[in-house]
Amino acid sequence: MKAITSIDMLEAAAYALVSARCRASYIHDIRGGLQALYGGVELLTRAAKSPDNSGLADKAAGLAKSALAKHEKSLVDLVDQLTPRPESAAPVNAGGLFVDILQFIRNDVANKAITFRLDAARDIVVLAEAHKIRLLLLGLSITLTDGLAAGTVVDVKVRRSNHYALIQYASVVPCPVIPTLEEIRGSTDPVSSARELLLSLTQSWAAANGGRLEVSVDATGANAVRLYYPALAA
Repeated sequence: MKAITSIDMLEAAAYALVSARCRASYIHDIRGGLQALYGGVELLTRAAKSPDNSGLADKAAGLAKSALAKHEKSLVDLVDQLTPRPESAAPVNAGGLFVDILQFIRNDVANKAITFRLDAARDIVVLAEAHKIRLLLLGLSITLTDGLAAGTVVDVKVRRSNHYALIQYASVVPCPVIPTLEEIRGSTDPVSSARELLLSLTQSWAAANGGRLEVSVDATGANAVRLYYPALAA
């Protein structure tokens, strides 16, 4: 049996925090996936009341089977997103991933009257653990909205910077602090926010894969969080 390390516990905490924050979004996705299945069942019900309409029955059965297969796949993917597991690195389209993440949390940010303005190149691909990179970027996206006033715009850019994929968040929140994982492990004080934990884990993960995480602040008080991660050749 593999020994449980402090990093394992911090990652498990991050999964729990992100899952709790995004609970409403996960439920919304599950219900959305069921809508197509409900439609197929409704057609089957109508076909059963019209035994002479075999074409409708075949169409309804096909829709129901397709919807059930898609929903099963989405539930398996949901479990993979919520529970950490070992996985191999695979090509991930960084821009496409952000489109999916911002679509996933759209209701959450809309309820806060916060706008994400995405400017993403769609041809930037990185080699990464698909569910881990999604967790970290989802966690950063949702926790970086904490404390923002209604009407705030968060600019997100996905660009190529030399041989790196550059992912940048820019908003008006004060420049966040990024404690190292060693500082978190060695401290008797609790981590001050979920944002700090996600920033620390992202910094450690990026560094382990040849990248880095940086923060900066300008004279207006706006800050930028920049993730540099090695990109695959175009």
